[in-house]
Amino acid sequence: MKIEANLQKDYQSAQRKLLIKKLTTTPGIWIDGKTYWIQNGYEKLIPEHSISVHVKQIHKHSKIQYNEIYVRNHSQQEKNLKILVLNYFPVTYQEHLSFVSPTENVIYHSVDDQLYLVNGEYNKNSIEQRTVQPIWNVHTEHIWSNNQKGILKYQPMAKGSSVSIFSLSMDVNPQSTGISRAWSIIGTEKKEILELNHILLKTSTSIS
Repeated sequence: MKIEANLQKDYQSAQRKLLIKKLTTTPGIWIDGKTYWIQNGYEKLIPEHSISVHVKQIHKHSKIQYNEIYVRNHSQQEKNLKILVLNYFPVTYQEHLSFVSPTENVIYHSVDDQLYLVNGEYNKNSIEQRTVQPIWNVHTEHIWSNNQKGILKYQPMAKGSSVSIFSLSMDVNPQSTGISRAWSIIGTEKKEILELNHILLKTSTSIS
């Protein structure tokens, strides 16, 4: 029985390590007081606002998950909107700690010995708002302090079942496409992931 228990424990540990390899990223759009999440992670058409969204995953580095988010304005009027980027683990871990770093203007997720940095930019502008929320707040009005103005409810830290959300303001000209970027970096040393983050902020070329 003891051997079986140890085997089960080893299996659960291996499965657990496998599941926490990556954060799950779900992009979204806020426009005119409405939020649209891109549930499949790749594309969405929002006909009521004459907008389409396409998400492209790009390989930069083995420790980086990197997405480019293309927003196409099909109308004859400028569109003022916000890109939202939601990051979370698909499995709940009680030791999961997520928190905002105001000085570095990034968000961190920590599980066991793994540290994840979450960040993004649009047109050389860094993330505008960042917050950490209980996972059950997602897809409700509770993520907002003022939904009509697109102001996220600020919460700097959470433990366990939590998600991080950041926003990027975007103005898209008529018949034009705006491109924003979002990424998460995994590592065990804060210095290492900050260096990779710095490179991504400086350049859009591949990292070898």
